[in-house]
Amino acid sequence: MLDELLIRASEVATKILAAPGSAARLRQLGPDDMSEIQRLETSPLATDQLIAVALRLAGSRTMRGNIADHLSTYFENQSSSIEIEAERRSIWQMNRVEALPRDEADKATRAIVALISSQQRDILEELPRWTSLYADLWCDPRIGASGQARRTMLMMVTSMHELCSADGGAALANQARM
Repeated sequence: MLDELLIRASEVATKILAAPGSAARLRQLGPDDMSEIQRLETSPLATDQLIAVALRLAGSRTMRGNIADHLSTYFENQSSSIEIEAERRSIWQMNRVEALPRDEADKATRAIVALISSQQRDILEELPRWTSLYADLWCDPRIGASGQARRTMLMMVTSMHELCSADGGAALANQARM
């Protein structure tokens, strides 16, 4: 699944970068003092996170060339356990102060369910794959996700697990038939 998402992210990044002046525009700060890439990194959606990584790699002087190849190479090697643990601890620290964002996670989970449905794929088969992806991605230091996005991604794992459970699976199956 990650390979499919990386290909899609590289296609989107290539399209974005094809517009004249797009590289500079992506890094310009908007009224919110954030660049377009930084805005993508505030999203809990894996697709947005991977597009942000693709855009950053495409803008790197050392990574010129085919975005799909660079993105694939970038995600070939797992981050070190120390880096992953540092991301986890950072988020767990934030969770001690504030509860996980359940509403945001449920909204993002519904967006994933809608994406799966729009691709006419079996939700009960695909959602566990997405859950597994998010279980790994929320603490992956290779993405530039903000702390809040990572917290939402972590909560999405729970939200998707619940949807995959017996009661949630029945609801999803009914939704898929509609």
